[in-house]
Amino acid sequence: MPDASSAVVEAVLGHTRATCLTALKILGAWTPPHAAAHVRIAASAPGRTRATSPSLHSGSLVTHRASVLEARPIQKHAVDDIDLALECALPCLSTRDLVVVADSALQLRLTTRDALTTVASRVPLSAQAKLRFVDARSQSGTESIVRLWFQLRGFAVHPQFTVAGVGNVDLLVGDRLIIECDSKEFHATEWDSRNDRRRDLVLNRLGFRVLRLTYEQIMFQWPRVEATLLALLADGSHVRRSRRHRRM
Repeated sequence: MPDASSAVVEAVLGHTRATCLTALKILGAWTPPHAAAHVRIAASAPGRTRATSPSLHSGSLVTHRASVLEARPIQKHAVDDIDLALECALPCLSTRDLVVVADSALQLRLTTRDALTTVASRVPLSAQAKLRFVDARSQSGTESIVRLWFQLRGFAVHPQFTVAGVGNVDLLVGDRLIIECDSKEFHATEWDSRNDRRRDLVLNRLGFRVLRLTYEQIMFQWPRVEATLLALLADGSHVRRSRRHRRM
């Protein structure tokens, strides 16, 4: 998407205000890659909500209206605050993307559970249901994406699970499968690489199965990742051997 300053300028020139993903990104939340600028139009403005139309800078606009516009005049805000941006995001985004941005907003303390509940009360029930899997423990958007994939399939997932002698791991699936979602920011140096290998040795010695996934794999090569995850689940890699034997 365009950088934050150009998105705000574009919104103001169009007598709109940055909202939804555009505002959330400006406010510091982790957002999935997106090309369109999301803007809020005045309650009296013509046009369909969330319609796509040509835009001079970004190629497309996604337009929104919010239920609290009367209390927040559009002319007084270049960028919507976190609550209004989330209110517009709830009906707009897929469950996956909504969980990602809400997880991030909570983890970064941009909002609270109580505030999310209040925001959700303003949108249809179908949109409210997307908040079911929101979890402030997730440390990254990629971690949220992988966690949600398992949860939607009914598997128990523990974010930021603590293992003695290792510390926190990103995700524990079942009681054995550990998923680490590696980012360039925290896994790029030689020291990071050595530490990751040290942790993996300890985890394997303790009986865990460890899978490391990169940002690129999760965001741009998901079909391959999904095939690997399905194979691990089919193999029972998330269940310790003693439990598998008892089931037989």
